[in-house]
Parts: sequence; structure tokens; C-alpha cells
Amino acid sequence: MYEETFKTRYHEMNPQGKIPVWVLQNYFQEAAGIDAHNLSYGWEELSANGVAWILTKVQIKLLKPVSGAQKIKVKTWHCYSDKIQSRRDFILFNENGEHIAKGVSWWLIMDLSKRKITRSPQSLIDLNDKNPAPIMEASMEKAPRENELGREINSFDVTARLEDLDSNNHVNNSHFSAWAVQSAPQEVSDAKNLEEIIIHYKAEVRLGDKLTVSAHEAGQNAFWHIIKRPADGRDIAAIYTKWG
Repeated sequence: MYEETFKTRYHEMNPQGKIPVWVLQNYFQEAAGIDAHNLSYGWEELSANGVAWILTKVQIKLLKPVSGAQKIKVKTWHCYSDKIQSRRDFILFNENGEHIAKGVSWWLIMDLSKRKITRSPQSLIDLNDKNPAPIMEASMEKAPRENELGREINSFDVTARLEDLDSNNHVNNSHFSAWAVQSAPQEVSDAKNLEEIIIHYKAEVRLGDKLTVSAHEAGQNAFWHIIKRPADGRDIAAIYTKWG
């Protein structure tokens, strides 16, 4: 298990003075990257071999809102790896030691030149704990098909910018959360707290890609947010949010 402490910054706050989920994701991602490096599977080691970690799904439960400037502690650990995917769990605490968020994430290793998924190295699988300690039960709910979506209630277009890209030369995963929250009805996002977000990543987004983000009803104060690339009709991500 690895621990890292981050200090929230004023420019990270939203108009309500809260730290949004995509900022918390960035804290988790930073801690995860350091821990992966400590295990010899960080960006430095993988990029030297022409491969990279690719996030395929993340599920986050928001337990307590985070407001104002304060210190946030992240604990994260490699839960297990199989022949194809790896699971990494995490939990976040505010400066009073209260749990503010917890989640699970699933990762694949991609060959950057072929843009194809590779098998997990045996040395990575050998890192598995005999008694893994998952932070919570993972949601098995699949992203809905287009004909299964509820009524569309909002949509907007967005273009991938240079500042959205990460070291893998594609849009970083945290931007998908920001786009999903932006597509939620403002009367919900302004008055309620995000309680859960589940993100299914389906395809990369590169510089200049033009996307459409839409929100669909999925129950009381719950929505599916669909990100598509009209140029090729590709589904980029499906994101579930629940507010309370």
C-alpha cells in the first residue's frame, strides 16, 4: 500500500467552493503512478519498453464533500492482476481523517506502436497478494446500449485540446468525468452532491477530436452520460452518475 498527501488549491475548487471528482481522480492517478513506479511498473519502466497503462473502468463512491483548501491523503494498492487486466483500489481521507471517497479501477497494458493490448507480464502477476483486500464490491453493471438509454436531457460538443492530453498522447481520463458532470442538469449539479460515478472507457481521444457529450435519465437524480465521436460514430465512454 502506498500513501501520498496532496494540498488542495484554490483554482481546483468549483463555483460552490468544493473540490470536484476529477480533481480527486488526479490525486489518485498521481499516487497510483508513484506506487506503480515503486513496483517497477511505472511510466518510466513501461515507456522504455514501448507500452503504457490504459484505464478501462473506474468506479468511485463519494462519501463526504470536500470544500476549501486542505490536505487530502490518498491510499492506493495493487489489488491483483490476471493475464489481461489489473485492478487497483484506493481510498481518500480529508485532513480530519474522515473517509471522503473510495474506488476501484481496472487497467490494461497497451503496446503504443501497435495500439493493441498486451498480456500482463508474469512478474506483474507475481505481485498478487495471496489474500487481496478489495476496498469494496465492484459494480458489474454494463454500459447500456443506445436503444436502452433513457430520455436525452442535455448535450453539447467539445474538442480535445492540447492541455487535455497526457504523457500517452491522448486525453487524460479525468476530463471524461468533468464532461459528464457538465452534461448533468444544472439544477441537480448545483444543488446536490455527486455520490457515485462509474466510467467505462471505450476508445482513445486524440488532439483535435470533436466529440458529443449527452446526458440521459437513469432514475431519480441518476444519469448515463455518453461521449461519442461523430466523425466515425465511435462510442468513446459511457459514464453513470448518481446524485444525492
